[in-house]
Amino acid sequence: MLGFDGRLTDNLTYEVSYVYGQTRTRFLSTNYRLRDRYFAALDAVDEGAFNTGTPNGNIVCRSSLDPDAPFNDPNGIIIGADTTPITFTPGANSGCVPLNIFGNGAPSQAALDWINVDLENRVKVQQHVVSASVSGDTGAVFELPGGPVGFAFGAEYRKEKSNFVPDPFLVQDALSDLAPQFPESGSFDVKEVFAEINIPVLRDMPFADILQFGAAIRLSDYSTIGSTTTWKVDGTWGPVRDIRFRGTYSEAVRAPNLTELFAPQNGAFSFIDDPCDPSNLAEGTSFRVANCNAILAGFGIDPATFNPANDPQATASLPGRTIGTPFLDEETAKTWTAGVVLRPSFIPGLVATVDWYDIKIRNAITTATAQDLTDACVDQPTLDNQFCDLVTRDPTTGFVSDYLLRPLNVSQFATSGADFTINYAFSPSDSLGRFNLRLAGGYLDTLTFIPTPGAEVDNDRTEAFAPKWNGTLDITWVKDNWSLNYGVNYFSKTRRFTTEQIEANPDLVDPNYIFYREKWEHDVQLGFKTDDERFQFYAEREQHLRARPRRRRAQLSVELPRALCLCGGEGESGEPGAVRKPLPDWGGVFRPCARPMDPTRCG
Repeated sequence: MLGFDGRLTDNLTYEVSYVYGQTRTRFLSTNYRLRDRYFAALDAVDEGAFNTGTPNGNIVCRSSLDPDAPFNDPNGIIIGADTTPITFTPGANSGCVPLNIFGNGAPSQAALDWINVDLENRVKVQQHVVSASVSGDTGAVFELPGGPVGFAFGAEYRKEKSNFVPDPFLVQDALSDLAPQFPESGSFDVKEVFAEINIPVLRDMPFADILQFGAAIRLSDYSTIGSTTTWKVDGTWGPVRDIRFRGTYSEAVRAPNLTELFAPQNGAFSFIDDPCDPSNLAEGTSFRVANCNAILAGFGIDPATFNPANDPQATASLPGRTIGTPFLDEETAKTWTAGVVLRPSFIPGLVATVDWYDIKIRNAITTATAQDLTDACVDQPTLDNQFCDLVTRDPTTGFVSDYLLRPLNVSQFATSGADFTINYAFSPSDSLGRFNLRLAGGYLDTLTFIPTPGAEVDNDRTEAFAPKWNGTLDITWVKDNWSLNYGVNYFSKTRRFTTEQIEANPDLVDPNYIFYREKWEHDVQLGFKTDDERFQFYAEREQHLRARPRRRRAQLSVELPRALCLCGGEGESGEPGAVRKPLPDWGGVFRPCARPMDPTRCG
């Protein structure tokens, strides 16, 4: 990192910097089975019986005696897998060790060493960032009743590169339990300019302890998707010191990442419960029946006799493919928030906040699972949609025979709800130390997904990882070098089955088991820090509860000091971030901030 800053005037400062970062990661996975060696080692014979017809008790691999012996999977364990030798050459010098999977002491270590390998994958990520900014206020020229107008503007250039090198055995498609993977590399650069302003209209006046407005904008030019614009306006009004009202309205974008854009075609395995099976027809949208009938009729198959659920070929793990999408567009989020902050002067140390958020994302980038992809194909208003283009069916059986998983710009995600916090810090006396009580929670009002324009709305609230209520409570005591914390995490009940499944089959399960019960997680932590604060030691105990205790854990950890600034959370002032909630398939929206004077961008 290189940089310098300085003061242009008493009210104007500048900053210029260059940052280079590189991350190298090595992933080691042990004991993965080589497909060709596994079946060669299983195919063992008595050497004497094979050569002369008289057994001599010497068990060897048949391929060592007959290099032309057929290599296949006679029992259909790996459907569609090619077991032709690719990691060894059959013959007397192949090194093949017979694999005995029965009896005490079996299999031998020598056999395991021959059929199993360790995989080593490597990733390298690089980033270059050049930035320059000027910040200041109008104090030397004019001031408003609330103070001088603050501002900042600047420019930034950023280039990112990534390179993934998989293990050669993965590239060879040599493994029994893993699909092939191929090298992946890509890069992009972006040029940006940004500006922001803070306008303090009134301060310390009757009915206006504070009244201020702000705005920010960022113009970006990506080498991959072209030009984008991000902007935000906000305002804060506090009629008295004890209460403040706040609100924001913003439009943010997320450009597709390198993997979403440039991933090569790799293999995949998935189980697919065919949505056109008669038992699944009612679980889809109102379009599913007609679309399934049209597909099957096109193959000359009678929908009434179509029954993939009872066919081993259709219910086995199905090989498919994954790939990036170089023609992706950015996803755009429009967000508004409105909230209130309470700091009652008659209760020192108490701060309470409530914020309502409403977020709509269009052209959201998501990669469907094989199951969701197959369902989405027949749940759209017509079969002429981007999901059906990625699913292939066997013209003879009608079963799904291939699929291609790739990121797509779907139509819309939408969510709304409320976040609230209550924080109370107090110290009864110096001898008793300091106490802090913090309650943080959320209410999820809506969470919907529309896969394509005109499709039916998918309501995901109360489904997996989307409880109606969630919250955490922390009670902390600190005195000198010691600390003690008791924490509780909670989320309300969530569905075992989707709303579509229950609507289609109300008798699918006993009503008492439609939902998972609410979850409680209790944590007690005792901490000690050294006088120089270089080290912190923790002893911790956790307990996870639903109807009864399920898991307990105790641990001891050592932690070095660290600091992290997060966009989308709340700072010490309780001000809301630009984006309030992580959404499905967004990969999370809380990232390190670029700089305090640059609130429009999460890096």
